Amino acid sequence: MKVVVTGGSGQLGTVLLRRLLRDRTVKQIISIDLRPPALPGHKLKYVRADVRDSDIGQHFTGCDALFHLAFVVTHYLPRPEVDSINIEGSKNIFRAAAAAGLKQVIYSSSIAAYGVVPGHKLPLTEDAPRIHQPDFAYSATKWQVEEFLDEFERAHPDIAVTRLRPSILLGRTMDHQLGVMLRSRTLFSISDKPMPIVWDEDVADAAMLALRKQARGAFNLCADNLLSPADLSREGGLRNIHLGPSALKVLAKIDPLLRPLRKGREQDPAWIKNAGVGMVASSLRAREVLGWKPRFPTAKAIIRHYVESVPRKLDLRLATFFRGVAMSAKKMPPDVQLQGMDSRIHLQITGPGGGDLGIIVDSCRVHIEKEAPRPPTAVLRIADQTLIDLLAGRTDLGAAQLTGKVQIDGEPRAAMLLGAILARFKQSTQLPGVPGFFARGMAAWFRRGGPAKSATESTTESTTATEEKEESSR
Repeated sequence: MKVVVTGGSGQLGTVLLRRLLRDRTVKQIISIDLRPPALPGHKLKYVRADVRDSDIGQHFTGCDALFHLAFVVTHYLPRPEVDSINIEGSKNIFRAAAAAGLKQVIYSSSIAAYGVVPGHKLPLTEDAPRIHQPDFAYSATKWQVEEFLDEFERAHPDIAVTRLRPSILLGRTMDHQLGVMLRSRTLFSISDKPMPIVWDEDVADAAMLALRKQARGAFNLCADNLLSPADLSREGGLRNIHLGPSALKVLAKIDPLLRPLRKGREQDPAWIKNAGVGMVASSLRAREVLGWKPRFPTAKAIIRHYVESVPRKLDLRLATFFRGVAMSAKKMPPDVQLQGMDSRIHLQITGPGGGDLGIIVDSCRVHIEKEAPRPPTAVLRIADQTLIDLLAGRTDLGAAQLTGKVQIDGEPRAAMLLGAILARFKQSTQLPGVPGFFARGMAAWFRRGGPAKSATESTTESTTATEEKEESSR
């Protein structure tokens, strides 16, 4: 099977690509996006293209199925541009798929397609009326794309069209203001209405089930037993900040003045305006028809897993260690053993004290980067506490690999490079003079034990980290 994925470099696209890469029935994947994917793979081909490109259909040749994920979600852009990307871009993609003879289209819609408005009969089911909401760009464009799909399905009855309607996606990579808040372990409360959430990897699992079953129709994807932002905060140990109506009005007035000061992408203020609307959805159809069994089925399970697995900030000990490795690598002569090696490894450290680093091998030298490379030649995943245990000498890399505590996508030598860094650190503790003194001090720091601490936490704070389970066992 050959599949094409639009938006393969985004939050949902990344976790979906990982599943497609591991599926033996999928022989080739075409990932279409404006930035390279975050995963390696010999059967993964990256195409840099805009969903509005008139000739985008040339990349669909020979494909069997389409996953359309590319969409402007929270990013604030002029409304004509949002409509152009979301609506006209989606129409262009679907038409190209039909012209290329694809037999299956899986579209990532949203429960926002129902309209984020009061008055819905809850919980929402797939046959609930969809209400057009012009003042909320994301909801309105999801509604309009689904209106087009109604016509598209009638015109192409031979194409199996699946509409996945997930709630707000929580996961490791959330490139918007909610993600920034959650990484700082903070959540704002605007109302006491339940917050509709779902774990992003569970949504990717549903997409794979839809592919295998050639499912037709719409499927809500939402956690059970939803909680209000205040209750979510209590369950996850987050700091909760309540914003009343007066505070929201003040924020709306000063928002234009604050925009230049914010980091990252500007968020559409309509998300905050509509955050207090109750949008509880039933996922019964997904469970019964697709056989969907989310790994994190409840809001409580999701927020606890988030806090345990998603980094807050890189542990101070690890940050200091890799800063030292980077400085040392600059002073060392080229290593002939690295001759001909060109590696871009994404070191993905999970847990509250984790983070994302790049280990780059180029011109017989090793470089440590503060950001993950795109595209990488390998992704090496390891929990913060496991890495600290390796540096403290409490375990070894071979044992960590055998027990699944170290997971690798892409070139296997990623583990060899990490092993070389660990071995060099161990050797440096035997050196005389100042270098050995500092290395032994670092080793003692790691051996002090206790769970990982982020660089912004005091030495008295601690959080228990859990390691990710092998995804292929799901």
